[in-house]
Amino acid sequence: MKPFVDTLIPADAQADLEYALRLETTRQCDPAFESRIGAQTEMIRQEVLAEQGVLKVAVELIREGPTRN
Repeated sequence: MKPFVDTLIPADAQADLEYALRLETTRQCDPAFESRIGAQTEMIRQEVLAEQGVLKVAVELIREGPTRN
């Protein structure tokens, strides 16, 4: 089967995702990889926080959700 190529996901992010899935499915650990991904995730979180402020997505979803009787 030919692999699916999604041009919307940058190649480095796709490679990290595939590596993370490989680690998970083989139950292996790579502390350096996990540390790097954790740092990148925190950086992105801080950028979103600076641009958007605190996002209360769950609050809006609960308000828009079905009501219980």
